[in-house]
Amino acid sequence: MDPVIITPDDVAEAVRRAPNWKSPGLDGLHHYWLKGFVVCHAVLARQFQEALDQKSLPSLFTTGITHLVPKDRDTIDTSKYRPITCLPTIYKTLTSILSARITRHLNSNQVMSRAQNGCRGGGRGTKEPLLIDAVIGKVVKRNRRNLSAAWIDYKKAFDSVPHTWLKRVLELYKVDCTVRDFLGQCVGQWSTILCHLGERMTAAENHIRIRRGIFQGDCLSPIWFCLSLNPLSTLLEGSGRGFQLRRGGTKVTHIFYMDDLKLFASSRSHLVELLNITCDFSNSIEWSWGRISVRSSMSKGVGLLTLRA
Repeated sequence: MDPVIITPDDVAEAVRRAPNWKSPGLDGLHHYWLKGFVVCHAVLARQFQEALDQKSLPSLFTTGITHLVPKDRDTIDTSKYRPITCLPTIYKTLTSILSARITRHLNSNQVMSRAQNGCRGGGRGTKEPLLIDAVIGKVVKRNRRNLSAAWIDYKKAFDSVPHTWLKRVLELYKVDCTVRDFLGQCVGQWSTILCHLGERMTAAENHIRIRRGIFQGDCLSPIWFCLSLNPLSTLLEGSGRGFQLRRGGTKVTHIFYMDDLKLFASSRSHLVELLNITCDFSNSIEWSWGRISVRSSMSKGVGLLTLRA
């Protein structure tokens, strides 16, 4: 990846893409004001570049405010709350710039697997996976072919990916070393303050450290998370298994939408091989499966099996 030089135009583009009045973090700053005060862009670009070169950032910018929003009236059970983290606007502006540069590097080198539909620019989200699934279903029905498929739901995938693996994938895919070192330093500083009904539950000096998982609300988090799953796509595509739509055509082994995974195989034994590859990869980065659904469509009938891991 080419070295990152942050310019005022980069700041202006990052600010332009951001919503005006999205809830800010500890800095209390809305993007609306950064859009209006254009004279600040040159100053921010210089300070961002200094932080990047020094590979450090004040802890204020890596501290979020996690608002606990109740899902229903049962406010005694802690699992009935939905945590929403608001990050400082300045930090999100910087990571938005870095995210754009990293995405450009990944696209120019065709790093991200085509099976991942979660963070692909110009994609249509869930529509493409649904179309692929529908086409495979029609081919199986029309030609009376065998198909085995599995749906895998990871348990709290965003909250459990190890920070060591997040740093490792940046190295594997040749992200600029200055950016890697800077992000590694920021990851070690990630923390948050709990807030309930507008009142802070955590003292300013007792921040809750984030030791696993992606930083919620960060502009870089989605592409970084998809990048952490990309080696699994490489392993699955290199297995030689999958479902072939036509003779001599490409085999479809899997479809990803962020952490939602579906596997395709022409037989149960081949599906077991794909499941074993996924299991080995998940165990190596200490991820656990929440639920697995396996479906086999044979010429003699259809079988459905649901497992909990």
